Amino acid sequence: DEYIGERGVGSVLNNHYLWKAADYRREVIRMQQTALKYNRPPVIWGLDSVHGANYVLDAVVTPQPINLASSFNKSLAFEAGMLASRDTRRAGIPWLFSPLLGLSWNPFWSRVYETFGEDPLLVGDMAASMIKGIQLSNNDLDSEGLLPSLAAASAKHFLGYSNPHNGHDRAPSSIPMRHLYQHFMLPWRKALLE
Repeated sequence: DEYIGERGVGSVLNNHYLWKAADYRREVIRMQQTALKYNRPPVIWGLDSVHGANYVLDAVVTPQPINLASSFNKSLAFEAGMLASRDTRRAGIPWLFSPLLGLSWNPFWSRVYETFGEDPLLVGDMAASMIKGIQLSNNDLDSEGLLPSLAAASAKHFLGYSNPHNGHDRAPSSIPMRHLYQHFMLPWRKALLE
């Protein structure tokens, strides 16, 4: 009531509790009822589902993107996206923070395992395949009618984020403009326009 109703919070990211899909669905319904009670817009909830819906206790966890990329197999990225989408939607949440489109050029960066590696072309190809898997309408997988019909992929994080000058997460990057356009932008173009 306080956060959604009185303060008007309109979105939620992740969760600090280990809940099963049914627990998430119950909370999603409760949040929407609170928003309705206070005449607020519907609340949107997103989960980091980079390697499966790892915030959902009964979900399938897939390999990290760096491992998927080492296979050079785009169909594996597609399948991983489809599984993450299915299990996140089973939790009543149709918004996935995935995939990460950064290039792992700085080996000290703490999120290298979330990337598809250092090659802009490979990162773009794998990410585009994962996005297709995430956003696939696969209603036939849900015989009980519990899944929202579609999910939305939300590419992470932003252009140049993956190359911090000191290797720390959420630290400034210093990237020459030519490298930004020639290398770092390519995965975003491939993933978002394909």
